[in-house]
This record gives sequence, structure tokens and C-alpha cells, in this order.
Amino acid sequence: MLKNNIKPKTYKIFYSDVAEECEVHENLVEEFIRFFYSEIRKHLEELDNTRILLPNLGTFIIRKNRIERSIKRHKDMLGNLEKRTFKGYNEHLPIKEKLQLMEKAAERINKEVETKKTWKNEHK
Repeated sequence: MLKNNIKPKTYKIFYSDVAEECEVHENLVEEFIRFFYSEIRKHLEELDNTRILLPNLGTFIIRKNRIERSIKRHKDMLGNLEKRTFKGYNEHLPIKEKLQLMEKAAERINKEVETKKTWKNEHK
């Protein structure tokens, strides 16, 4: 519950504040922010990198345990789908594509772990 009934600012207020400060139209600020976060979302979904650093927000890291659980869950889903029907095959494709992305990300994570271990052993 908020103290003193103070409501937090909405994102639209920030658009107008930033637009005023930068002396640009509010729509330009809105489109820029929308583009920025859509690109971040795309990179997070595609699992291109094991770490994504966002200034003033922190670093988003793919967790090894979670990716392994997700891989197992997606493999289970693939096993349960009937691929002989069009509907089953149609549902099968996106799960298989996501599974491939997750497996590549897991490989990258394992390589990072091995690199850290070898570096640590060399510098003892």
C-alpha cells in the first residue's frame, strides 16, 4: 500500500517530461522507447546472449538450472504431441524451434562455465 495515498507516475508522464527536456515531440520519445524495449525483448526471447546488460537496470543472465528445466519441459511437450495430424504438426514446429534456441543457449552457458573453470585453474 502506498504511503500518504501518493500514486506513482505513469509512463505517459515520463514521455512528456523527457520530450520537454529534449525539446522533441512526445510521439518521438514514445516510439524510441517502444523500439528500445522491443529490441531488448527480442534479444531476450531469441536467447542470443547469455547476458544482456541494460544501463541503469542491471544485467539479465540466463540461469543454467532454469534453461535445463525448460529444455526438459519442452522435450516432454514434444513427446506428447501427435505429429501425424496437421494440428499436432503445426503445434510441434514452434516448440521445436524454441527447444533448439534453448539448447544452443545451454551450450553457450556450459562453454562459459568451462572457460571460467579453466581460467580459475590456470590462475591459482
